[in-house]
Amino acid sequence: MAVMEGSAALAGARPWARCMTRCECAELPFEEVSRRLHEEGASLEEVQDRTGCGRMCSACLPDLRAHLAARG
Repeated sequence: MAVMEGSAALAGARPWARCMTRCECAELPFEEVSRRLHEEGASLEEVQDRTGCGRMCSACLPDLRAHLAARG
């Protein structure tokens, strides 16, 4: 059985909960993280080091990981 993380896991219990689509601390959309991973060949850790995405409060990490997994 697949285990959901982040806001997606709460959707059943709290239908009003929404998935994050950006790192609010770094003001970086997940689409930009995805672009950097694919176009620059960077690892997620490298993108995090360069941008601060997911490094401050880390609340976005479960939704960021789910977003990246869905993009393959």
